[in-house]
Amino acid sequence: MTTTTDLPGWTGLQFFGRTTASVSHELKNALAIIKENAGLLNDYLLMAEKGTPLKPERLKILADRIDQQTRRADTLIRHLNRFGHSIDEPLTTVDLNDVVSLLAALTQREVSMKQATLQLSMGELPMTVKTAPFWLLTFLGHCMTFSLEVLGPEKVLHLQVEKVEDGARILFSPLSGLKGADKGEFPGEAENVLLQSLDAACHIDPDAGTLLVNLSNR
Repeated sequence: MTTTTDLPGWTGLQFFGRTTASVSHELKNALAIIKENAGLLNDYLLMAEKGTPLKPERLKILADRIDQQTRRADTLIRHLNRFGHSIDEPLTTVDLNDVVSLLAALTQREVSMKQATLQLSMGELPMTVKTAPFWLLTFLGHCMTFSLEVLGPEKVLHLQVEKVEDGARILFSPLSGLKGADKGEFPGEAENVLLQSLDAACHIDPDAGTLLVNLSNR
């Protein structure tokens, strides 16, 4: 049975597993497209061996597709690598802009499955905070999942990073579905344990349609 003291570790493992599965699914899709186009290239070569003239434009299309998906796969691996290294330091100084950008990359499939669009607004200057990167990503991942459930019909989720006097904050909006949702479910027990560990606060405003995460530098 999971106890309260087990929650951070269990929640982190769940998020790590879910995120890894999501990114690896996208990676498999990229590799499948590469394989499909490599197969077409082989077909063209076989046709050429039988005397059918090769059309350069067809080869260029295949080369462009393979290059595009190779770049996509490389980007996915780099995101997954950064995510894996987020556990390296239990407490370190990070740029919140980078953390939120990584969050957006790691949750892109989740956003797409909700047929939503994600818009990011980053601060002009580095938004440095001292925090636990992996646990912050875990908590923000929970915020992302909750926010996608309470999006309005416009299906646009806006993430904004802002500097405040004693730290920084992240705003999820517009969440017009908050008025009809059961706010008692978020933040739940696991999220509250994470908030306490991060020395952070979470405020939900149904009237404004916002979810606000405050991170302190104290």
